[in-house]
Amino acid sequence: MTLFDRAGKKIKMTEAGKLLLQHSAHALKDLQQAKASIEELRTEQRGSLRMGIALPELEEPLQEMLIHFHRLFPKISLHICPSFDVTEQVLDNRVDMGITLHAGTDDRLVQLPLRTENYCLIVPVQHVFSSRSSITLDELRHVPWAMQPDYHPGRRLVEKCFRDRGYRFATVLETNSIPSILRWVQEGLAVTLQPGSLAAVLDHSHFCTIPILRGAPQGQLELIYRSDRYLGEAVKRLIEKIQAMLIERSN
Repeated sequence: MTLFDRAGKKIKMTEAGKLLLQHSAHALKDLQQAKASIEELRTEQRGSLRMGIALPELEEPLQEMLIHFHRLFPKISLHICPSFDVTEQVLDNRVDMGITLHAGTDDRLVQLPLRTENYCLIVPVQHVFSSRSSITLDELRHVPWAMQPDYHPGRRLVEKCFRDRGYRFATVLETNSIPSILRWVQEGLAVTLQPGSLAAVLDHSHFCTIPILRGAPQGQLELIYRSDRYLGEAVKRLIEKIQAMLIERSN
């Protein structure tokens, strides 16, 4: 069968070529998985583990668990990759697993639910809303926001809630730095909507957290990896620890 056609100076792949490329890619991937499983036995848990995190604010809470994992498997090098495109990185085998907000079901992935993230309002203690026990999104139409950039999964979730109501979401600061966001809030320059897990560990002498009534932004945090990926013992242990830690904190 002809695999390539030449049209002038250009070369195009035929249908037979495309089929061979597709099946060859699967064959190479299976071979890599077989090598990985054998290498794990041969080297007593050596190698590297790449984990993508779509919410950078999660990296700090995970540090203690990652340190514990390293002590159990000191020969495995950990690579933490903050990225807002974790799902694509997992599917392209650029990372071995990822933590992100659920954005739909994909048959190519194993998607393990970790916890539900309920977003709440964070304001400085001297703010006009600081004495409120709850608040609605309708009351927040015109406040200045300090938030993560619009490609951040949590920010997209929050902004969609406002857009669905026909409200404009106007920011005065956009940054991935949680300390910077909180500094602007503390100074009274803006307010922010962040996961309840983050709000729970704030210094309440500086900040007040207020639950959102009726239509609060809510996201399902999940751990993902390719359904055809070989999972070694070390990776399985890491997944179990991540699940245990994040589910326990949600309770």
